[in-house]
Amino acid sequence: MKKMKMLAFLNLKGCTSLESLPEMNLISLKTLTLSGCSTFKEFPLISDNIETLYLDGTAISQLPMNMEKLQRLVVLNMKDCKMLEEIPGRVGELKALQELILSDCLNLKIFPEIDISFLNILLLDGTAIEVMPQLPSVQYLCLSRNAKISCLPVGISQLSQLKWLDLKYCTSLTSVPEFPPNLQCLDAHGCSSLKTVSKPLARIMPTEQNHSTFIFTNCENLEQAAKEEITSYAQRKCQLLSYARKRYNGVSLYTYIYRFASLSVSLSQIFAFQRNSAILRFYLFELCRVLFQNLCSALAFLDVKCLLGFVMKQLDLS
Repeated sequence: MKKMKMLAFLNLKGCTSLESLPEMNLISLKTLTLSGCSTFKEFPLISDNIETLYLDGTAISQLPMNMEKLQRLVVLNMKDCKMLEEIPGRVGELKALQELILSDCLNLKIFPEIDISFLNILLLDGTAIEVMPQLPSVQYLCLSRNAKISCLPVGISQLSQLKWLDLKYCTSLTSVPEFPPNLQCLDAHGCSSLKTVSKPLARIMPTEQNHSTFIFTNCENLEQAAKEEITSYAQRKCQLLSYARKRYNGVSLYTYIYRFASLSVSLSQIFAFQRNSAILRFYLFELCRVLFQNLCSALAFLDVKCLLGFVMKQLDLS
């Protein structure tokens, strides 16, 4: 294998008896897969040119001391490395790294303060970290199934690139600060200790991509003020639809209406009201009223009763 100078892909997936690799320098190696090599404990740097490295499901407890040499590394997958306890700060020297997967690294408690300019995806679901990392370049951040994080840093509102934040089943999370205006999807389903949200929940910017999905289902301890702010945020987002008629054709407007109908259904789950609750009817009426007032002239070809009926049918309130 030492003589395989042209070898670009090496797949050793599932070699459960493999404990290590021999010293070698595979100068052309781009992709190395060691997924599921459950007894593999130490990763030697066998090529400086690796772009994709799969170490998921191995017994690795630490990364190599000279890993900063991997200047072409784009994807590092260490999912389910249960022996891994820390990520060294020198990871920040991997300037090409775009995707870092650390899901289900159960003993990982600390993520270093680093600045990786190209990192877009960071998966930390199922870890034991106590502080959410703040990386300016990250667009997708997953922290779900974390029982340690009780609050998020206030500075999260400055993460202008963050588009997707997954907080599902963060059972110790009690409050959330203001979110960045460009956040398109927030999933806080099952955050059973969550009580308060920031006011405003997020600043609304009249951008081209002004749709968003915020999920607070099964958050049973939300205070009334938090529920009201979530409702207010939804109403303000609906009001932005009035500007859509100036920029979009009928097909795109219908997409917005479908999103609104889905949002109305989600709101019923948020507050866990009874199906025939007058309060729930009031919220739906107000949301629909805002939508129809602003889009009436642009949506004359649609049947208003049909849309409202769709919402009520989904909630079994008709």
